[in-house]
Amino acid sequence: MEDKKIVISKGTIKGKFKGFKNSNTIFELTDGQKWRQSEAKFVHHFAVNPEVEITQKDGKYYLEVRGLEKTVEVRRIK
Repeated sequence: MEDKKIVISKGTIKGKFKGFKNSNTIFELTDGQKWRQSEAKFVHHFAVNPEVEITQKDGKYYLEVRGLEKTVEVRRIK
């Protein structure tokens, strides 16, 4: 049986969002949370202060950006 996704956090990325790049990409939310991209995935998408959700599924965390259909696996660093 597959785990359902659980919303861990909702927020807003601070400043410009340029998409998913590599495992060095850090996403900082306006509430101070920082998440690092943990998979190699390249998706170009530009937005300023986009709303996001951090979800958990199958023991992994994912960043979902409003207006973007793809997600990326992340891990919390702050």
